[in-house]
Amino acid sequence: MKIAAVVVTYNRIGLLQECLDAILNQERKADTVVVIDNASTDGTDKLFEQGGKYDLPCVDYQRMSENLGGAGGFYEGVRYSYSINADWIWIMDDDTIPSNNALSEFCNALKVLEKEKVSFLASSVFGPKGEPMNVPELDNRRSDNEYQDWYKYLDDGLLKIEDATFVSLLINKNAMEQVDYPYKEFFIWGDDKEYTLHLSRFYGPAYMVGKSIVTHKKVITKRISIENATDPKRIEQYYYNYRNILVNTKTYRRETAAVVKRILEFNSLCIKILKDKNQQYRWKKVATIHKGIWGYLFGGYDKKKFKDRFSRTK
Repeated sequence: MKIAAVVVTYNRIGLLQECLDAILNQERKADTVVVIDNASTDGTDKLFEQGGKYDLPCVDYQRMSENLGGAGGFYEGVRYSYSINADWIWIMDDDTIPSNNALSEFCNALKVLEKEKVSFLASSVFGPKGEPMNVPELDNRRSDNEYQDWYKYLDDGLLKIEDATFVSLLINKNAMEQVDYPYKEFFIWGDDKEYTLHLSRFYGPAYMVGKSIVTHKKVITKRISIENATDPKRIEQYYYNYRNILVNTKTYRRETAAVVKRILEFNSLCIKILKDKNQQYRWKKVATIHKGIWGYLFGGYDKKKFKDRFSRTK
């Protein structure tokens, strides 16, 4: 079984080194470590030059010509790993620090699940202080006898889930063949939820592995919220968050009412922000949220291309 580890990075050279060191020191080694560099400008490329710290036979450095965002980076990483015949692809951001048995616990879980058509496995994610983070949604769909079965492998430390984030995810190559690669046009935020929902809905079940533990060294450990944003450039990126949430809601909830409810929630958030005099860049935040809504409603993404990804899963 050939496993390729994929790390997407952009201008976080310190975290990247910590992440790579943790991957290279795994009990069960990845056969290849693919680094997708989104055109970093902080000297990241020098780590992989001849004689550099990661000038190693098992490390495959791929530098992009521009910043493709997280979605574009994972698209390239998954696509490339598939092209080198990896059976399973272990993907993560550069601020993910896996424990030294994270990958071996994935492999142990696959032995338990050998009779299941597994689409992906997800690690248990904790913040720098041990706080829960990136918690997936349980798969509450009913089994043949009309009962939910998300606890079927609970004794083995496995929970059946329907989605996860790209913070230590092991993806089945066979699932990719049926479902395609991550949707790079999402750029940032929501691409992981969309892709994992796509995998679990149209290929096979997914599981969170309790003993595969990683630390997510995120500066802000709370849920993503434009209310907490203080950098004007970062605020602008929230356009993708709100647009992509609506795309995912429409695609996987399949209810117009669910989309309308989301839009009303976003407008309520705008009112809350405007009323809060302590909020920095209030009008910029409100404009960004509405830009996301309009981006969903009026073609802020290629709807046909997005829809075509589902043709192979019918």
